[in-house]
Amino acid sequence: MSTVAESDKTEETSNSVDTETKEECPEMKRLKPNYLSECFPITSLDNISEVIENPPRWVQRVIPLQERSSTVVQNIISDCHCDLKKFTPKTRLDKRFVPKTLVCHDYKGGYLEDKYLSSTNIGNLYSFYNWAHIDVFVYFSHHLITIPPLCWINAAHRNGVKILGTLITEFQPGTKICEKIFKDEDTMRIFATSLTKILEIFKFDGWLLNIENPLPDTEMLKKFVSYLSLSTRSENPDNLIIWYDSIIETGELKWQNELNPLNKFFFDNCDGIFLNYVWNEENIQNTIEFAKHRTLDVYVGVDVFGRNTFGGGKFNTFKAAQVIRRHHLSMAIFAPGWTHETLPINENRQKFFEDFVNRDCAFWNSLWPYLYTHPITHFFKTSFFMGVTQDVYNMFSQHQQLSKIKHPRTLEWVPDYDKIPTLHNKCNCLQCAFTDKGVRCLVTKEFLNSSLCYLHRLFTCDILLSGTITVYTLTKLVRNQPASLSLNLLTSDKNGTIKKIKCNSSVKEYLINNSTLLEVNPSINPSLINHVVRSNEELFLHENLNISVYQFIVTPCTLLEIGCTLDEGKSIYLCGLGVEDRILSL
Repeated sequence: MSTVAESDKTEETSNSVDTETKEECPEMKRLKPNYLSECFPITSLDNISEVIENPPRWVQRVIPLQERSSTVVQNIISDCHCDLKKFTPKTRLDKRFVPKTLVCHDYKGGYLEDKYLSSTNIGNLYSFYNWAHIDVFVYFSHHLITIPPLCWINAAHRNGVKILGTLITEFQPGTKICEKIFKDEDTMRIFATSLTKILEIFKFDGWLLNIENPLPDTEMLKKFVSYLSLSTRSENPDNLIIWYDSIIETGELKWQNELNPLNKFFFDNCDGIFLNYVWNEENIQNTIEFAKHRTLDVYVGVDVFGRNTFGGGKFNTFKAAQVIRRHHLSMAIFAPGWTHETLPINENRQKFFEDFVNRDCAFWNSLWPYLYTHPITHFFKTSFFMGVTQDVYNMFSQHQQLSKIKHPRTLEWVPDYDKIPTLHNKCNCLQCAFTDKGVRCLVTKEFLNSSLCYLHRLFTCDILLSGTITVYTLTKLVRNQPASLSLNLLTSDKNGTIKKIKCNSSVKEYLINNSTLLEVNPSINPSLINHVVRSNEELFLHENLNISVYQFIVTPCTLLEIGCTLDEGKSIYLCGLGVEDRILSL
């Protein structure tokens, strides 16, 4: 991808692989994949048929796209906690009518340790984990055809996020490739069919089309976009084709930074357009005029590195998000790995990890009011593992994160954080807590009014419950200070009646069970407790944790919210939580 100021990216793009070079230069030899143990891009037209005819075995390990809720929640700054007496379900919006968020990966050219088919003992790598707040993830590289690595496909699919590969042609080599692809209609159709076949084989969800070189004629390119869109949707109606704002209808390479008659054909014949980053509010107004009823299919680009992007990117990315959302448009966040990639090297590996997490949480918190949260739709258990620690990289084992982004423990990396509305005087009752095995959640009321009982919101859900339900928490004391935590669940039956399920932190002699409240004491059943220990064996190997397990029976209802209260003490580490439909003997 490019901006008007190409000089800012000369070094990056000049190192791109010449995808049509037949001789294997040292760089090509380095990139030549081991099909048995690595994921890989397709760097040459000559390799396409080979990959289709002999796909790697790992395609059998791709998990299906998880179905998401039909509703989302619009985030607000003050939704971290509330008075327990005012704990009510958040307002749900039909997700078809709210702007979407696309994240484009672009981390150091891609295909680093994430290309391997299992975890690596190399920690402190980049991980994305805020899946609940985005809709589309693009794995981007400067190779001809970017096939997302298995770990990214599965992480996205596990969270209901569509993941796209990238088709890119650029510079003089790209012109030569386009001459071959678009020389006639038969050749074009064969190529488009191959891209559709790759989607079918590798089971990801579409393509970002990035033609970043001029063409003498775009007639065949236009037919290609139309044909590819139809072809991919016939294979799977939920697949996406998104066009990047680069080449225009005349064949010139001329970024528009808006939707207008010069690029509208491509928008009209696919599922959306990713606008270049050098836009202003006049460009936004023009875009709305030409998008008409399809404004939500316009992904307005923001470069987090700040290369001529509106607002300057970096920790000012929220300034672009403000404008984009004010006009009810979708947003494309390019290269959020900036939070990791620009960190100075630190020999203290633990400190480097903490700096990244603090910086990354601060960045995503700055965008909080401009994102929408997708409820969790499936039973789950989590230790909040982000896919990386200072010692290991394992996106395959990434766990469910809080619906609310945790607050960083320190804002030392954020210049003028007090000028960022979502960080200045922001509640930090859910903080990142660091151990040598990763990140835990610190629940604290240290900064809150001590006269009130606060409910800390943890998860927004849309999970169907019926029959016997098991819920558990794993906690750890802070500096051995006494503390206890109870859970509060909100459910809704088919008539819309809201009922609270309170999982007590300690045994209560007389329990309430009526139409609006069900109280549950922690279980003392050994088999139930042993089940939780076994299913979290790795955690118990390294930490001394307290277990609270609850089992109760419900008539058919929907779990909407999970929150917690501190019944004793000021802070506690929440190290794990699970909601299961597992039936165990009492």
